Amino acid sequence: MLRVLFLVAGLTVSLSPAALAQNQAPAAPVVAAATASADPIPREVRAEARRDCYGENVALSGDDLRQAMRNCMQARFPGVQLYAADGLTRDGKPTATTARALCKQDADARKLAGSERKAALVACFNEKRPDLAQRAECRKEARGKGLGGEALRAAIAECARGGQG
Repeated sequence: MLRVLFLVAGLTVSLSPAALAQNQAPAAPVVAAATASADPIPREVRAEARRDCYGENVALSGDDLRQAMRNCMQARFPGVQLYAADGLTRDGKPTATTARALCKQDADARKLAGSERKAALVACFNEKRPDLAQRAECRKEARGKGLGGEALRAAIAECARGGQG
């Protein structure tokens, strides 16, 4: 008899209007908030949507989770390119992986080896993605100063902003 009482109480709580409202995703307000700013989607809105999507897919892991998260986020923000596609970032630059692959193909075509190959790869990558090259240089300087954690991140961000401006 006690089991039945707990079962009924559990069903009552799980089917209550408050519980149902908590489980529903607020897709429409998120899209409206996303179109209001100059940035495609404000960081806070994206973070909240990411938390909601993760909550919906908490049982998944690895590639399954990654794909489910992409699908969920794209469904919440239709018409907005959230991820790199076809080797290009959202702002049209080649992704780091694509840039490295192109540089390796170039070095292979020129039959470079050893330190000559390494120098050519670094120069090629720096030419294709100067923003990432700047951040790498900033990271090297900050680590040379002995920074770590949040201080390292802040120093890299500040240095990169100064180099781009």
